[in-house]
Amino acid sequence: MSTDHRPLAPVPEQPLRLRLHEPGELVAAVPHLLGFRPAESLVLVAVHGTGRRRRLGVVARADLPPPDDVVTVVAACADRLVPTGPEEVTAIVVAEPGEPDPVAPPRPDVADAVRDVFTADGVAVPSRLWVPRVAAGATWRCYPPCDCRGEVAATDDSPVAAASAWLGHVTYGSRDELEASLAPAAPDPRLRARIDAEGRAAVLDRELGGPAAARRDLDAVVAARREVAAGRVLGDAELAQVAVALCDPLVRDTVLGWSVDDDEALASSAERLWTLLVRALPAPEVAEPAVLLACALLVRGGSALVGVALERARDADPAHRLSGLVSALLTTGAGPAAVREVVRDAAAESAARLGAG
Repeated sequence: MSTDHRPLAPVPEQPLRLRLHEPGELVAAVPHLLGFRPAESLVLVAVHGTGRRRRLGVVARADLPPPDDVVTVVAACADRLVPTGPEEVTAIVVAEPGEPDPVAPPRPDVADAVRDVFTADGVAVPSRLWVPRVAAGATWRCYPPCDCRGEVAATDDSPVAAASAWLGHVTYGSRDELEASLAPAAPDPRLRARIDAEGRAAVLDRELGGPAAARRDLDAVVAARREVAAGRVLGDAELAQVAVALCDPLVRDTVLGWSVDDDEALASSAERLWTLLVRALPAPEVAEPAVLLACALLVRGGSALVGVALERARDADPAHRLSGLVSALLTTGAGPAAVREVVRDAAAESAARLGAG
């Protein structure tokens, strides 16, 4: 069962102020809020504050579940949204119309479960909408007892779309397209063998060299970042060396600091390196660049790829501690400022221990 959630926190310290005047505009904004255009999904948008001080919070999405799993899936979404403290939640069911009434909102069981679960948690659900697809001109409609309806506003030519592009966020055509952007390469036995050999050598090197060995590992990651910044391709030997180097928590946490460096070129090239490694490396080593990529994206204000990167990290190493910490931060609704603080503290401590600060 695929689920996603994304914190809505733009890069600037002062948030962008974009007004959404009616439900059709909110539905049109969903692809840019999520990072991709959902289909056959339940989308939940947390709303904080009251009156003119209302603002959007975390956006969660889940595949439409089979009837027997509806309450379980909605409760899982509530576990993500409720701790962030919203006053209310808007539910949007994206689904093709059903039989026998092609104009009646389908899946009322899902809409009713959202109302019941969130109300029980003390969060109001004043709006429960249905739309067959998130596309300009599509008809949205409220679930009973409300009978409001209207048209979805422009999805690609709107203030939200422009703001998303300005912030550097990519909006994908579907979740499959989103996942494909970080799809792993086909298994390569030669790379696996190189990583294993590099790992065996590193064990002995770290036993004998101590901090000096960690500094050499750090130098290898620095060299790889410079190669990527220069547009050069990393060979298997370099990939294996970096993969093993990042498995040292001191090295990984030190380079974690690159994402909050004042040098934008350094932060950008580091993000490109993590992306390359997420696509190239096998499990379990891929967990390290995957969580580094997730942190880099969160520092920039969030991205739909954060969830995909964290999934890769957890799948590669279910006990991975840093990915667990980042996931916990997301559950609290932490924004870029909170993530930057965690990243800076971890990076500064590790750099000091390596003498690389």
